[in-house]
Amino acid sequence: MGIEVINVSSRGQIVIPERMRKSLGIKQGSKLIAIEKEGSLILKKESDMLESMEYEEKKEEIGWLALAEKSLSDVWDNKKDDEVWGRYLDD
Repeated sequence: MGIEVINVSSRGQIVIPERMRKSLGIKQGSKLIAIEKEGSLILKKESDMLESMEYEEKKEEIGWLALAEKSLSDVWDNKKDDEVWGRYLDD
């Protein structure tokens, strides 16, 4: 982690210090996403942001599946139903 003081031009432009660009793999043409959060400005590489979003989508999907499995476990793991079905399936 590094801390640098940077200047903002009259047009609102900033220069990301070379050391940080090299460390983060930011090159000419790299796309960054600017996020305003709680009075702060956060810059993220677009590729990292997309990967993070895909991970969050997968995490949400897994959460919904776990919730569905838990809510249906009473139906699936019902000993009385197993006994009744067992009478018909043990032939």
